[in-house]
Amino acid sequence: MVDPVVKHALCHLRFVKSQQPSDGDSVEFADWRERIAEALDALAGVLVFKDDRARARAEATAAREQAAEVRRRGEIGASER
Repeated sequence: MVDPVVKHALCHLRFVKSQQPSDGDSVEFADWRERIAEALDALAGVLVFKDDRARARAEATAAREQAAEVRRRGEIGASER
């Protein structure tokens, strides 16, 4: 049986993932990746196994880095217009 707290964190992550923006708006995509990172951090806080926690935190870091890169590219693109 899955701990209810872990189950809730997993359901929240699935919900956030389901909200992926469908259009090409880079700001919305970056915001969504930040929300993914927050959900992954929350999940990492309740996972039982150390390796699972480390993987969730690494994925959260990668999501934040991707969001920052998308924002950076958006700023460069805006300044070139």
